[in-house]
Amino acid sequence: MARHTRNSYSSTAANTSWYGGVDAGDLLLQARRAQEVKERKQRRIIGFIAFVIVVIFIAVIGLVSYRSIAKRNAAQNITEDQAYATLQDVKVKPKFANDKGGILFSNAGYGKKAANAPTLEIYTDPMCPGCAVLHQQMDATFRAMLDAGQINLEIHPVTFLDNMSTDHYSSRADNGVAYISSNDPNPDHLVDFLTNIHSDSFQPEEAANYKPVSNDQLQQQAIASGVPADIAAKAFGSEYEPWLSAAAQYTLRRPELKDIDGQFKGKLTTPVVVINGKMLDISGISDIGLTYKVAILQSIGLSNEDIGRAGAQPAIGSKGNPTFPKTQPTA
Repeated sequence: MARHTRNSYSSTAANTSWYGGVDAGDLLLQARRAQEVKERKQRRIIGFIAFVIVVIFIAVIGLVSYRSIAKRNAAQNITEDQAYATLQDVKVKPKFANDKGGILFSNAGYGKKAANAPTLEIYTDPMCPGCAVLHQQMDATFRAMLDAGQINLEIHPVTFLDNMSTDHYSSRADNGVAYISSNDPNPDHLVDFLTNIHSDSFQPEEAANYKPVSNDQLQQQAIASGVPADIAAKAFGSEYEPWLSAAAQYTLRRPELKDIDGQFKGKLTTPVVVINGKMLDISGISDIGLTYKVAILQSIGLSNEDIGRAGAQPAIGSKGNPTFPKTQPTA
């Protein structure tokens, strides 16, 4: 065995420190290991907390989704009579809403009919492209006929396409229809608002192409329609959402509003036009190349020249059956 000489020991001591018989390098290593153990423990705790949060979050989302699906399924399973009863039970309704979810007006104002004039019911969704075509073709004519007392108009604002936007656009725009009709006594302003929001320059696209529309943008369209600014500022909330939802559920279950022919036979598609209680076959008039204006004027018995002319009333009056265009060839 080699012996340590003083010089060799001194040399070793010069390169190594000793504390109570423990090498300082070992102390440093132990300290590092202790720190690593502490950090691993902290990471496990943080990971566990994060896991618990994720689990709770997923559970909450699942519960919300379950309730939403359950509510939707429950709504889908109700009958027409049950949907009607639900609509009647809604507490907050537009001032002039009728029992079927419509808002009637004429040149006599909201909730009143012009004498000896047919009633046109219009079922329309703010996001529906087909509804936009109807409004673009007919709103100016509706205004002229309304002012002359030639028709009564009953608007049914529906929200079937609400899920085609990211911000419940249909519900917010239709809440505006309900609020304006309840607070602005001039029906012309409502017609003009419907014209504006269905214009090519404003109506948003659906689904993946949808770009959010703010309440401020809707307010500007209302103000441009003649609605007072203080009314427009309050029009686009959600106070009428329960009524809109109940009205939509009832409308969907009314067999007299469903397509009578074509690829959508037996289904309800918007827009829907009803004249004195009878539905215009929109698919049929499209197939034979008629515009809304030609089909509606023919149906109520009014010439183009008589639009807006005081004293010239539609031939079918307030109770007659519409003279619909023949959309199917006779045998």
